Amino acid sequence: MDYDFNDNFRENREYIERRNARRALEREKQRKKKLFARRATIVGIMLLILILIITLLVIGVKAIFSIGDGDVEETVVPTQAPTEKVNNLTFNEPDIPDDKSIEGYPSSANSAVYIYNKAAYELFSGSESSAQDYADCISEFKAQAGDDITVYNMVIPNHIEFGVPKRIKESGTIQTSSQSENIKAIYTGYTEDVVPINCYNELSAHCKEYIYFNTDHHWTGLGAYYAYKAFCEQTDQKVLDLSVCTENKVEGYEGSLIDCDGSLYENLDTVHYWTFPYSTYAMRTESSGDTPYETSVYYEGATSGPYTYGAFIWGDCSLFVEYNQDLTNGKKIAVVKESYGNALVPYLTANYEEVHVIDFRYFDGNLKSYCAQNGIDEVLFVNNIMAANTAIQVDRIRTLFD
Repeated sequence: MDYDFNDNFRENREYIERRNARRALEREKQRKKKLFARRATIVGIMLLILILIITLLVIGVKAIFSIGDGDVEETVVPTQAPTEKVNNLTFNEPDIPDDKSIEGYPSSANSAVYIYNKAAYELFSGSESSAQDYADCISEFKAQAGDDITVYNMVIPNHIEFGVPKRIKESGTIQTSSQSENIKAIYTGYTEDVVPINCYNELSAHCKEYIYFNTDHHWTGLGAYYAYKAFCEQTDQKVLDLSVCTENKVEGYEGSLIDCDGSLYENLDTVHYWTFPYSTYAMRTESSGDTPYETSVYYEGATSGPYTYGAFIWGDCSLFVEYNQDLTNGKKIAVVKESYGNALVPYLTANYEEVHVIDFRYFDGNLKSYCAQNGIDEVLFVNNIMAANTAIQVDRIRTLFD
């Protein structure tokens, strides 16, 4: 067969052209791939820079403004005693509404109770000597605790200070002492560096609100909240905002003073308590030496009747330790209290990882040793003014550190 050079040349040329075309296409693909990679790298770097700028801006804003009332901060500087003493010795007189058509009268069932406008009020008869005894008691613990423990003391006034009009108190028909003067005597009577917490003014400012019960000697959950607010403000801590919490209420509470007058049955109370936007639990020890068991901070099964106040930490017990599972600031506080403290201590979970609630009437341990064993460097004494001026109660507090 004759060899056709022209045909072979044409085939070679077509092959070379196809090969060159494929190579050109491959080079174009590689060029586009490299161009895309460069662009992707540039975009990635720009995104990282943008994220870094946004992060720095957010951190800067948080440093200037609060994150939002009610939010729980994950890292908080441990509470320090104020470098300058807060002026807690000024007491603002409450502006109590006075319907002059309404007169009060002593309870026929209990001479220590006054009835006004279908509400019962405990009379107060504390003295300078009883105030000094309580101040000495708190100072004695601070002397033992030394510089390792910051000691706060909050004395809570009772309802008559904010519920019965000045007109009646000055008429001579009612015998009750000035609670502001008594608390001032306590706060000026310390022999050690105790930090006084003045909740009086906050309660005075809100005296027209439902801060005490009508049929019971305790304050309400709202009254306790205002005292918590005073504590936070006077210790430079963030205040939990109730608007971010869930309000709960139990109606039909028949308090401890219900039998002091028939009119009180026409004015039964409602227990309000607020659950939080963070996770909590508690360990409860009924009596010293008992095995603690896990429970909730509030008893949400509380019903109407005489025991509704038990919604707050399930009522009194030897030791009740509250935990905030969403807070990691390492802060712990011990609260020494009687039943008034029950409504207050749940709010402290917004500021402390652990809140160790000690009822001095039932706890048999040594307070300083307990703090050392549990890494606690803050102690808050919370007592109502009646307990603070009752010798048997003050002596029972002393057993915690005698």
